[in-house]
Formats: sequence, structure tokens, C-alpha cells
Amino acid sequence: MIQDNFKEYSNFIYAIGFFGEYITFFITFFLLFNQHIYLFFFVVFFVLNRTLNRYLKNYFKQLRPKNPNKFLESEKFANKNHQVYGLPSGHTQESVFALIYYYLIINQFNYWVLLLLIIIIFIIYERYTFRNHTLYQLMMGCVFGIIVGYVSYYLVTKIKKMY
Repeated sequence: MIQDNFKEYSNFIYAIGFFGEYITFFITFFLLFNQHIYLFFFVVFFVLNRTLNRYLKNYFKQLRPKNPNKFLESEKFANKNHQVYGLPSGHTQESVFALIYYYLIINQFNYWVLLLLIIIIFIIYERYTFRNHTLYQLMMGCVFGIIVGYVSYYLVTKIKKMY
């Protein structure tokens, strides 16, 4: 009984971690919904952040850990002919970007910031547990997410001052 409950909680945490980049995007999107300029640039910089992540993976060419586990049966892994790199982690880069961008806009620690932080912890836990990334790849995703979050916020504040 206890073991079944633990498995259910673990699966819930893994699901949050697996889908975390989308969850953090939608939470941040709705939190910024009435702040149109911040919302618009959040979406723009989110797309640019994803593009940057793909570029960085091809630049660093650091392989993912061997023998990853599947969270979903339908999940596809790279085959021998399709090389997929893991540095930096896109899940953490995108989620940390959303957290930093939102935090800088509201300039306070609230329940939403705490929720986003907890989701990021679940992402790191899931991505490491299922051997999709090394801890280094996950931490570098956080570092690049912080950088993109700060730069995005800085640019948006400059643009707001112009209008």
C-alpha cells in the first residue's frame, strides 16, 4: 500500500518534470496575460531561447548519458544515425528563463515564483533520474536560462522606456 502510494507520487513528480517546460511556459504566459508588452516579449524571447538552445547543443556537441530510460512509452530516442546532444538541457534552460523573466517583472518572491521553482526542481530530478542529462548539462541549462532571462528583461525595460 505505501509502496503503491509512493509510486503514484513519484509518477506525478516525473510527469511534472517531463512536461515542466510547457507547464512553466503556460503559467508564466497567464501570469503576464494583462501585461501586454511583457507577454509579447516573453513569447518572442521564449522562441529565441529555444533556438539558442539548439544552436548551443550543436556548438558544444556533448552527448547525453548512455542508456536513457523512457518516461512515456511513446517517447522517442535518437538512433545511431541521429545524434542528439544534451548540453545545455533545454527543459531547464526554458523553465529557468520563464522563472527569471517573471521574477524580474514582479520584483518579489510570491507563491507563483515558488511554484515555478518547485517545477524546475522536478524537471532537474526527472531529467537526471531518467538519464536524459548529466548534472552538468542540467546546471548549464539553468545558467543559460538565467542569462537569457536577465538579458530579455533588460531589453524589454529599454524598449518600454522608448515608448
